[in-house]
Amino acid sequence: MASTDVEDASSPSSLMEDILQGNSTATTHAIKILMEVRGTDKLDEYLGEMLPPDRANLPWWTRLPLTRRFSRRARQLRLSELLELSTPGTSSEEESAENDTEEIKKRRTRRSLFILLQSMASNPESDVFSMLAFAKKDLKLGTLSAEEMLQRTPDLETPKYEVLASKKGFEVRRYEKFSVCSVTMNEIGSSGSDKESASKLSNPQLSGATSFGALAGYLFGKNENGVAMKMTTPVFSEGEGASRKMSFVLPSDYWEEEGQAPRPLSDSSVKVSSVEASLRAVVAFPGLGRKVDVANRSEKLREMLKSDKEWKAVEGAPVILAQYNDPFTPPWKRRNEVSILVHPSNK
Repeated sequence: MASTDVEDASSPSSLMEDILQGNSTATTHAIKILMEVRGTDKLDEYLGEMLPPDRANLPWWTRLPLTRRFSRRARQLRLSELLELSTPGTSSEEESAENDTEEIKKRRTRRSLFILLQSMASNPESDVFSMLAFAKKDLKLGTLSAEEMLQRTPDLETPKYEVLASKKGFEVRRYEKFSVCSVTMNEIGSSGSDKESASKLSNPQLSGATSFGALAGYLFGKNENGVAMKMTTPVFSEGEGASRKMSFVLPSDYWEEEGQAPRPLSDSSVKVSSVEASLRAVVAFPGLGRKVDVANRSEKLREMLKSDKEWKAVEGAPVILAQYNDPFTPPWKRRNEVSILVHPSNK
């Protein structure tokens, strides 16, 4: 990939054009600028000026395959397509569609652009066009293979399991016992340590930010013992709305005896519990883990189990969503799973 001097680095749009032409130095410079203004209004302002024009305002010929080699607007179209595939909709981030203002939509797009730039900066061999090709390919994937799951899994501690059966469309795992810290949305107060932790997130307005902030605060030392623990994966979610519960896996030091884990603060809604050994049917899939995607795959998993001759879903058991990657991972590099408790059909 080309690496030349950055022209007119003071102009966000010119810097973005350098990036689209494959200038890795420009990408690094852009991240440096953005990190310097992170946490201020200038971050949104700078990212906003880097965004491409609306696709509807670009001429038809920019869609032709070879035009990106010589046309600035054709390159902008590819960036616009990539952002569209990378930006979550209301179903995963906002409480309701009526709250989804134009400014909120633009904020999500700016955040996606920041994530894409970080991804390019960390891998000089990647650019907008290679990522767009990968994203389009990933969009066609219904499920992830075992190899793809491993490639998308962060190098963090995760619950131990054994694959008992690999079926067409899902696999059955035997999980060992592990421990989690959890919060339920309707138990979080309007003040106190949970809200304070959430307010420190870069996007505290997002649905689920309070839950995530409360759990992250507990894990990183905001507990009675003042003990900071290592980050783990995945993040589990079950239920919807006010009854939605989110859980972080605790480090394995606390898996055997629940009482060894640090005590949550007295004004925190965080609870520590054990997850007993279990059998689960699992479907792994890429993307953002949007509400509609989770619902579709959950229904498909239930249908597959109804027709399976060896394994059946436990009656009344909820489907649980597991998300393995941090929010700054592009959607086509993410590992998500939906799972449900199962038992052998002969029992």
